[in-house]
Amino acid sequence: MFQVFRSCHDLGARKPVLLAALDLTDAQLRDPRIRFGADALATLCQATAQELGRENAFLDIGWGMTPTGFSDVGYMALFEETIGGVLQAAAAAMDSRANKPLLRWEQSGSICRLVADPGCNAAEELIFVLFSVLSRIGRIVANDESEPTKAAYFVNRQPRNCNVPKTLENHRITIPCFFDQRRTCLELHGDIADLPNPFANRDLVRAGQHLSNRFPMNANEPTSLVALSYHYLSQLLDKSGLSLDAAAETFGMAERTLRRKLAAEGASFRQILEEVRRDTCHLYFLEGTRSLSEIATKLGYSELSAFTRAYTAWYGRSPSRDMAVQMAVTDNEKSKFSGKMVGVERVELPTPSMSTKCSTTELYAHAAGRLASR
Repeated sequence: MFQVFRSCHDLGARKPVLLAALDLTDAQLRDPRIRFGADALATLCQATAQELGRENAFLDIGWGMTPTGFSDVGYMALFEETIGGVLQAAAAAMDSRANKPLLRWEQSGSICRLVADPGCNAAEELIFVLFSVLSRIGRIVANDESEPTKAAYFVNRQPRNCNVPKTLENHRITIPCFFDQRRTCLELHGDIADLPNPFANRDLVRAGQHLSNRFPMNANEPTSLVALSYHYLSQLLDKSGLSLDAAAETFGMAERTLRRKLAAEGASFRQILEEVRRDTCHLYFLEGTRSLSEIATKLGYSELSAFTRAYTAWYGRSPSRDMAVQMAVTDNEKSKFSGKMVGVERVELPTPSMSTKCSTTELYAHAAGRLASR
């Protein structure tokens, strides 16, 4: 919900209007304990369409939900082994329900589909948003040149109030749409779905799974305040709301009460924030595509010098030194593969990635094409 909300706001919808449509406060929107259903997400999309006077705004909403860092839902999916695996993982990460998944993966021969659960009465707007963002993610890992998505099928008739076009067209994505069909699904080109993902990174996926297992969020079990604070800060590192008073407002308690309860669990808010930053920094080093200044911004530091001081305190050495050694280790692995050995200094790295590096600090902007050309 937080990611959809940000996309709607970035399009120009006013925050008070959106919050009123959800009957929530800004602090409640950031609460990781709250679970939102499909109806709430559809309400947000409808409020945005009315606010902007655009009946088909949901296409741009989906585009704006494209994850750009580890604080965004679905970003870890970009490092799965195959293009089809990326789309499966992204659909699961963005699912709005806690029990049965909204989109189910089907693959038979050359046909691959993400099929909507027929028992879910999700509004058409929500389905269009999900299909839009999934198509965008597929385009990213397919080098932004080929189109993994073949067509979109919908059980419902073409909605009158949404003015849905016969194709999903958004930022050079054109996908045929068919209505009055037997089921709602996003069909993929089978020959593309099985292709290897140029951004695949097993170390990174394993590290992400390890972090998820450390602080699980189970709706049926009470969550410690430390774990709750960890999840709260993880989604806000490159945004806002990192202060103790903002967290206390979200959790519905006074700042002093939050400090006292965290102390009773053997932690402080500052310690948890440092742990979140250190863990997320580990992921960005494993990703291996960003400059130190960009990593610093993604971790919520206003200046590179502040990040450098924090990193040095964590590991006893500067981040630039570790990044240089990591690049040397990667070159060494390439030399081994070609039958040559290059001696490099071996040190214990916080992020010992052996994955291929891109020559750009951005995951997007034709990174896959550059990697292939190398």
